Amino acid sequence: MYNKNGDFFDLYLNVGKNENLENQTKIYNELIRNLNEYLIKINEFIKTTFTNSEKNKAVEMNEKKLIISVVQITNDNKNFDTVIVCEKEYKYFGIFKKNIGIRAEIKNGRIITIEKKSNTINENLK
Repeated sequence: MYNKNGDFFDLYLNVGKNENLENQTKIYNELIRNLNEYLIKINEFIKTTFTNSEKNKAVEMNEKKLIISVVQITNDNKNFDTVIVCEKEYKYFGIFKKNIGIRAEIKNGRIITIEKKSNTINENLK
């Protein structure tokens, strides 16, 4: 659970057969300590990447909360140790809604890359 509204995210811990969870536990605890800071940086990033149609909805989107969908903590990636996948949803047209998907990759407690993408499974470009 990551906010007062009781929202949850899926947590994935990648470990090999003979590894323990000690390192992932440390990374997770650091993530929780710094989560608010990360969300502020991600929100700032979203504001700088609005498309023209999103700029028209900027007031609505700024009021919307960032929703964390997935957190992945990996032990075998040299580029990052944590991935946060989150989104903002806004009214697109009439009853239709649109999502802005964001993938943030973190290494050693610092955000390395943030990308706005339709497929958040793919790693960010370096």
